[in-house]
Amino acid sequence: MPTILERISDGDESAAEECVREYGGLVWRLARRYLDRAESEVEDTVQEVFVEIWIHAKRFDPTKGSEAAFIATLAHRRIIDRQRKITTRRKHERAVMTESKLTQNQIPMIGIDESGIMEAPLYRKELAQGFDSLPETEKTALWMSAYRGLSHRDISQITEVPVGTVKSRIRRAMIRMTKAISGEHTKPNCERSST
Repeated sequence: MPTILERISDGDESAAEECVREYGGLVWRLARRYLDRAESEVEDTVQEVFVEIWIHAKRFDPTKGSEAAFIATLAHRRIIDRQRKITTRRKHERAVMTESKLTQNQIPMIGIDESGIMEAPLYRKELAQGFDSLPETEKTALWMSAYRGLSHRDISQITEVPVGTVKSRIRRAMIRMTKAISGEHTKPNCERSST
């Protein structure tokens, strides 16, 4: 009688469901053991493991070991890869957040005085407060872009979100920062001359 993996490699759809029922607990336990501090990652990782199983089911050779051992090995590799990515991402995020704590003293804040002359210290406090009030995801994206000079693609790879999401976060952060200073410093009776 063919094994579950042999049936999967032959295209038997019922074997895929049976595989999840049979080995789901094993994969889930492994993921929880290695990703215990990243609970939100466990479910995604388990799904990735089963995708990996479907893709590589043909590589299973019952003469070289048990089906459970093959699945556990595949799961272990995928989970370790995810664990490394999480560790790398957290290191980058910690570095960014450590740097961002220095915002008030390091970001060159630019303002415009009544005569229209640019003044550096004018909005320092308001911009620092605006930056500190940003959601963490926007703060991180803006800091990586503005202070560290990373490209959208680099930020996408570090934070593991799509490039479009990175662009949206930076754009929203800039809008919030603009509102943080314009709301308090725009004079109601001052209008720009059209000439």
